[in-house]
Amino acid sequence: MAKKNAASEPEFENDAEDNSEGVGFGDGQGEGKVVDLSGVSEEGTFSAIPRGTYQVTVDNLSYDISQRSGNPMWTWTLEVCEGEYTGRKLFYHTVFAENGLTRVKQALMRIQLEDGSDYAKELANSAFDPEKVADEGRLLGGRFTARVDTRKYEGQMRNNVKGVFVPQAGESGFLGS
Repeated sequence: MAKKNAASEPEFENDAEDNSEGVGFGDGQGEGKVVDLSGVSEEGTFSAIPRGTYQVTVDNLSYDISQRSGNPMWTWTLEVCEGEYTGRKLFYHTVFAENGLTRVKQALMRIQLEDGSDYAKELANSAFDPEKVADEGRLLGGRFTARVDTRKYEGQMRNNVKGVFVPQAGESGFLGS
């Protein structure tokens, strides 16, 4: 798994970049650090960004096996790079199965790589090992325009990247619904 900026990568969608003040640890009486979570809500403070289109960069690309289908897939961690929601993370999944290959090809054909190369387009028109591609990290830093929607998941609103498109030069990040 390759990472653009390992220090800022969240593990899950609701692990938004936390700019809040750190927690003070109490003395565990010589047995390590102690933190009191009794006053902390399980709901957290995460909120989904509004639906719309956003300019994003690829912060991380990992190769995994889908828990739902058992198929190999890429999990793209996208970071909003312009506008009010700069720094927010979004997740996009492309599955290597018959009904998901179009989405993989669209992503490879639409990404604009930092180095200006046609590497992704070459992948889209050839046979490749998706795990090796993810590990190499050559797609990191690439740009897309992401169409983002919201949906309810386990009682909370979550973001859902519906598709990725060729990045729009000079746009402000939020392009409307």
